[in-house]
Amino acid sequence: MKSLLSTLFAMTLLFQSPAVAGQQLYLAVGGGERIDVYDINKKTGELTKAHTIALDHNPGAMCFSPDHKMVYAFLNGEKPIVASLKRAKNGSLTLAGTSTITSRPPYLRTNLDGTVLLTAHYGVGDVNTFRIENGVATSEHLDNKVTEKTAHCIEVDWSGKFAYIPHTAPNKVYQFSLNSRTGKLTPLDPPFTSGPETGKQFHAPRHIAFHPTLRKAYTSNEFGGGISCYTVNKDGTLSLDQTLSSLPEGIEGTWAGADIKITPDGRFVYVSNRDVTARNEKREGADTLAGFAIDQQSGRVTLVGHSKTEGFPRTFTIDTTGTFVYVGGQTTGKLAAYRIDQETGALNTVHTYDVGENPIWVMTTDK
Repeated sequence: MKSLLSTLFAMTLLFQSPAVAGQQLYLAVGGGERIDVYDINKKTGELTKAHTIALDHNPGAMCFSPDHKMVYAFLNGEKPIVASLKRAKNGSLTLAGTSTITSRPPYLRTNLDGTVLLTAHYGVGDVNTFRIENGVATSEHLDNKVTEKTAHCIEVDWSGKFAYIPHTAPNKVYQFSLNSRTGKLTPLDPPFTSGPETGKQFHAPRHIAFHPTLRKAYTSNEFGGGISCYTVNKDGTLSLDQTLSSLPEGIEGTWAGADIKITPDGRFVYVSNRDVTARNEKREGADTLAGFAIDQQSGRVTLVGHSKTEGFPRTFTIDTTGTFVYVGGQTTGKLAAYRIDQETGALNTVHTYDVGENPIWVMTTDK
């Protein structure tokens, strides 16, 4: 499995070289009813706004289709809507269709062949799948599985055979097999794995990411701020290996871990830490990105350090070359750009951009 993943990863790098076509960043402006598209300077990481698409409602979670020719975005209207947006060669977006779904998802993902849209539903406490036809997400409801409230994320593993849904409040990651033809989900045995011990504070898995070449998965842990490493067993179940705090030592106040991303080469992983106390007091916070180095044999992580970032960083992305990180500050309306030190994993500030109210989702892709 490891050698196969290594080969696939090498092929991905070969065919996605940024020297050929460059990259773009897609930003959902949650308070501006629009998605902005930026060109990324491949040498400096600086952004230039290239396109904007106005929407009827404020956007939330987004994802690409597997071939990156489509963008799917949740629109927070009177009813929950998924917009299917087609990417032109220059990266601009046009609306290809909309569909009404069952409830409001904090996270969207497709299966590996782009025929099924998977959604997690925080308040309702369930997961759903919907048919994608000719690249357009439809309202055709394929499956519903009730889990527990605070289903925060849904991701599919490298094989496309399994789906994972971190739940914060019950401190669990639900795990299913996925039939990509029918869109049906079947609980694994056991149907979930428990997160780290609650007494250590940095528990409650929120988002999950998979290592590109190792059979390892990592979660950001919301309560108190943390990161956990899991082994992905051959039957798809997860086994917890390690948990660390993602906060600076000795820091005070209430904190919440949010997003997690791994560099394409699998050497570093980052977690966003949100200063809840500062947000509640409506003052500037000490929000950070925590960086960790990943051991390429064991998959275990070691803290690299912390980088100050914009207020309440719900979302961030790493570019396709693993060179730059872009972080959205929900409370500041800014997007911070950093360069990754390829030796240490430390982050160096490139620039900060005013992007509008509530930058709620950000992602990058090749042109």
